[in-house]
Amino acid sequence: PPWESVTSHRQSFTLTVGTVDMLRTDVERALRDARDEDGHLFPDYADYCFANANPTLLSLLGADIDRSLPTARPTPTDRSLPDDVFAGVDTDVDHVVVLFLDGYGWDAWKRDHDSVPLLSRLTERGTVTPLTSIYPSETAAATTTFHTGLTPAEHGLLGWWQYLLGVDGVVQTLPFETLDGDPADEAFPGLAVSDLYAGESIYASAEREGVESYLSHPFPTEMAERGATERATYGNVADLAVQLRHELEDSGGADYCFGYVPTVDAAAHAEGTTSDRYRAQLEVTAACFRRELVERLDPAVAERTLFVLTADHGIVDTVPAENVDIGPDAYPAVWEALARDDDGDPIPPVGSPRNLHLHLRDGTVDAVRERLESRLPCRTFTREEAVDRRLFGDGDPSDLFRQRCGDLVVVHRDRGLCWDEDERELVGMHGGLTPEEMLVPFAAARLDRLSG
Repeated sequence: PPWESVTSHRQSFTLTVGTVDMLRTDVERALRDARDEDGHLFPDYADYCFANANPTLLSLLGADIDRSLPTARPTPTDRSLPDDVFAGVDTDVDHVVVLFLDGYGWDAWKRDHDSVPLLSRLTERGTVTPLTSIYPSETAAATTTFHTGLTPAEHGLLGWWQYLLGVDGVVQTLPFETLDGDPADEAFPGLAVSDLYAGESIYASAEREGVESYLSHPFPTEMAERGATERATYGNVADLAVQLRHELEDSGGADYCFGYVPTVDAAAHAEGTTSDRYRAQLEVTAACFRRELVERLDPAVAERTLFVLTADHGIVDTVPAENVDIGPDAYPAVWEALARDDDGDPIPPVGSPRNLHLHLRDGTVDAVRERLESRLPCRTFTREEAVDRRLFGDGDPSDLFRQRCGDLVVVHRDRGLCWDEDERELVGMHGGLTPEEMLVPFAAARLDRLSG
């Protein structure tokens, strides 16, 4: 079944450095064989999954998470990637630096690596392994997983838009705003970013074991920063690359350095993954990191630093005119079946266009499901089916998950389900289960191996 591990599929694979391409297409084949179901690629939570990336990287620095630590919030689990993601890579290091390239999928890496020097070096001199994203394959849920070490089933943040029972309202989670763009904590007094998810920061756990973390984003973000020893914002990707180099070269610098880049994802949303703008953002980012971390970093530091490039999800290009209007005029029966808030108004669809959650009135799930499946090429899951399939994770579902997961989750095969006009205009989308969205690169190399 697609929710089982791919361990048995990968046992026959061997990787001999110097004789096998470090682009792990063998793992891609195994994931597709084990996890694909009618064109939908399910997460491989037990093995090659993005959810396991950050706990693995912190463990290289000695931060194995102790789940027995007393805390009122869940702590990160003992997740790890298979050892072969570091085949041929020396992981006896003092520093780990992560370039988190939002929206840059495995298919894009395969297409671009020959013509982008940083990606070429990583492919030739490191190891590049495909991982599945989590579900949903979108940033709000995936970055929460990355920074807590918990799956969405555990942390309970399930999409860009989330209906919060405690405040009886919908919040845009990552910017922490209302649907109208107002600050969520002003619209809902007493609401805090930490209320959006269960679990403590993975960096707080790492700090207790002596690992200091430095996180850099282009905007302030409390969700990612909780527990980090140091945090910073940056103006552009050149600033980011310089900041990370300086942090690594500082004798008192952090052990773990993280940089988040959203510009490739933004270009894909606006114009698609084959656009000039998308390519330009990729090339600028790669060039800045190559210059600062490969060419200019102190060689003695480079010898003791592992560089990792990874992403939270890929992108599927849609045709905006073909994205589906799921609003009340187009689907009145669905909106009539929506559950009501305390004022008697329908709770709108939440999640995202590729990960649509419908909170429904009692007794209406079957009828809504039949109506949508008869009109759209989509997969649907009841909350109970999603739990049984381990769609949102292989851990125990939290109370927040059970409150927030829709009565029906709807995944269109390759288009967006939108009730907001602006969303229908997007080209690149993500959140669903296509291989384009679900497969991401995990590229690892010691920095001194990339120079010369």
